[in-house]
Amino acid sequence: VLATQTLIQRKAKNMLVRVDGQLPEGVTAKDIILAIIGEIGTAGGTGYVIEYAGEAIRALSMEGRMTICNMSIEGGARAGLIAADETTFAYVKDKPRAPKGASWDAALEYWKTLQSDEGAHFDKVIVLDAAKLPPIVSWGSSPEDVVSVQGIVPNPDDIADENKRTSKQRALDYMGLT
Repeated sequence: VLATQTLIQRKAKNMLVRVDGQLPEGVTAKDIILAIIGEIGTAGGTGYVIEYAGEAIRALSMEGRMTICNMSIEGGARAGLIAADETTFAYVKDKPRAPKGASWDAALEYWKTLQSDEGAHFDKVIVLDAAKLPPIVSWGSSPEDVVSVQGIVPNPDDIADENKRTSKQRALDYMGLT
């Protein structure tokens, strides 16, 4: 790195996480990403760039979208992205460094081309039903240690995988939960 100022990396795989439908009242972008990480684990995105799509994602504010993309790393992904749309363009339009006039028009036309093609191939696809997502809290020491606010912290004795069981028990002990 010091000699070349570069890092050699393999081409990332691509994962699509589509969140269909509308979120229930009180469910936020943070709940979406915690649900995703709870499902895939903190290493589930390793080697991937995750694209988030679907009605629930498109309905989010820019701040909500940034929350999801920024937390992609917590799921092991190299990066997270959401295709630019009218919400994105409105957010960028009046920023001090945004293009102005004809430059804005040209940039906007180009940005509109930056979408995944219909029928694009993804190495992995996860589909969530937004209507079924509850508010979520993290109970442990890892972003994958999540449970619905109405749920129950897992009992390690109910986990078959010895490594996961040990990990969950350590998290419970650390957090002082029984």
